[in-house]
Amino acid sequence: MAACSVCGKKTVFGNTVAHSATTERRTWKPNLRRVRVVLPDGSTKRVYVCSKCLKAGKVKKAV
Repeated sequence: MAACSVCGKKTVFGNTVAHSATTERRTWKPNLRRVRVVLPDGSTKRVYVCSKCLKAGKVKKAV
């Protein structure tokens, strides 16, 4: 199961609860993107990053 390499966000599991209190299992998946990232030592690597971390500028994308 893939997870964000910056914040660690991954798939979580839970229930949808209807008005009648019936429950049904479901999953919530993060919006992950596989991008080439420049690491602090200057090398590049392909990692999974969620769109929230990309938008916030927490990683530097390789050109």
